Amino acid sequence: RPLLIILGAIALFVIITFALAAAALGTLNKRFNDLEKKLVTTTTPISTTTNSTPSGSLASILAETVRMQDLLIHLKQFESFARENGNTRAIGTAGFAQTVNYIENQLKTNSYSQLQVIRETFPIQNFSIKGDPILSWSSNGKTENFTYSTNLSRTDFTYANYTAAINLTIYELVQVKNYGCNKDDYANTTGKAVLIMAGGTCTYAEKGELAATKNVSALLFYNHGSTTSSLAPATFRLRQANILPALSLSYAAGRSLFNLLNSSNSVNVTLEIQRENYGTFDVHNICAHTVDGNSTKTIMVGSHSDSVPAGPGINDNGSGSAANLVLALNLARLYSSNSYSKYPYRIRFCWWGGEEIGLTGAIYHVQQAQNSSTPDDLKLFNNLINLNYDMLGSPNYIFGIYNGSSAKAGTSQKAINGSIRVSEAFRNWFNSQNLPWDYTDFSGRSDYGPFLAAGIAAGGLFSGGDGTKTETQRDIYEAKLGQGYGGLPGATYDPCYHKTCDTLKNIDQFGYLKMVQAAAYMLEFLGNQTDLVTWLYPDGRPTQIQLPEDYFPNSDYYV
Repeated sequence: RPLLIILGAIALFVIITFALAAAALGTLNKRFNDLEKKLVTTTTPISTTTNSTPSGSLASILAETVRMQDLLIHLKQFESFARENGNTRAIGTAGFAQTVNYIENQLKTNSYSQLQVIRETFPIQNFSIKGDPILSWSSNGKTENFTYSTNLSRTDFTYANYTAAINLTIYELVQVKNYGCNKDDYANTTGKAVLIMAGGTCTYAEKGELAATKNVSALLFYNHGSTTSSLAPATFRLRQANILPALSLSYAAGRSLFNLLNSSNSVNVTLEIQRENYGTFDVHNICAHTVDGNSTKTIMVGSHSDSVPAGPGINDNGSGSAANLVLALNLARLYSSNSYSKYPYRIRFCWWGGEEIGLTGAIYHVQQAQNSSTPDDLKLFNNLINLNYDMLGSPNYIFGIYNGSSAKAGTSQKAINGSIRVSEAFRNWFNSQNLPWDYTDFSGRSDYGPFLAAGIAAGGLFSGGDGTKTETQRDIYEAKLGQGYGGLPGATYDPCYHKTCDTLKNIDQFGYLKMVQAAAYMLEFLGNQTDLVTWLYPDGRPTQIQLPEDYFPNSDYYV
């Protein structure tokens, strides 16, 4: 009977969680309904007879061509690909393959011979656990097993993606100092299993790399428990080249080991992890660049095309993929006319695969572009700016602008200066439209990350993910948009972030349209600069445009 009560409580918690997400989403959709009705009167059909002088309320011809109905066509296609294939468009699935093929076909058939399309293919190591992993502890003559389940709400532990395999082995357990983000935290850990709490200034993968340099034998990460969502074991990804067995523990399981270590002279843990060997599978980037423009001076516009396994990913990141596609096709159509002046720069649009497992597509592209064997017109140094669009349609949205001044330590100051200029240009456009805006995180968690780390200026937009809207934000947005249209304070920007409910219903059309119009404005604004190099890099470009050897993205697996 106690077990039935516990199971009933868990089921009730799940039902309440989904109900709250649905209620929040429904309330937001209702509140923004009046604003969305304005879309019919605030969009202008594409014209190929306009001149190249910006006109109209949006201060950009390209922005005036952005129509909600075009964006919705692509979003509906993405949703159908997910619905037909297990409700996901994650890499390695038919939903992802159909998404990539659709984008490629649209570019080849609807670009008026103005774009050259390239498909990049790279391998990803297939990862799968064989059987159930085992974890137990022993101390002072007592032994206890931890419970494993594929249901994270019921398990004491799970495996880390790309954990190494290990036969049943006993290790001495020690606690890592602090969060395990510095080499000094791993003193006296050689040959031992280490207990590491989540958090700090580094990723799980970076902790794993540091531990390997200290000849640690096994990794036991545990969640920090500071919120209700951080009680269960975290899911994350280590490097594909990881050599250490690694498990992820719940907060309760981790604290039990922590307490044992602080009350006993010796604690041992026993681990077993078996892996299937499925080899690799192919993932694809799609890029398309204008056939005109100086190839040594390229403006890159990027978005990722994959979702997480848990859902169709229509906001994350169907919204960015559709926006990028509309920008590319609309620019191609304008270029095909005789009255729109082509930019002196090459424009390259890219859809990255594998963002959700650590920016793998963007990293692959950067690594290939910096190789000496790469054709001159595709060299990494040719890229002047990377514009990134990831999640543009959140229902409890903000008009988020990447804050160029908040780049990670170690980023080239010259690249930061150019990024700040792009941030300011976005801010000026939102101000000119009498729209609110926020500066948002610029730590490299999306596909601009490897470009910025290599010394290339970057910028972009983000409507919010699992962060929470504040009352101050609500008040600022209401002051601009009208009472009742500032969103819900205390609620996440996207209640369906990385969930099955990230469908077309999760998109706020008013906020989404404005974000895509802002992206279009920025492309035209940069494209029309007389000397974009000097505008972005008044003190000159970095002497070396190169991805650091120790670069690893500031993102974890599915979090």
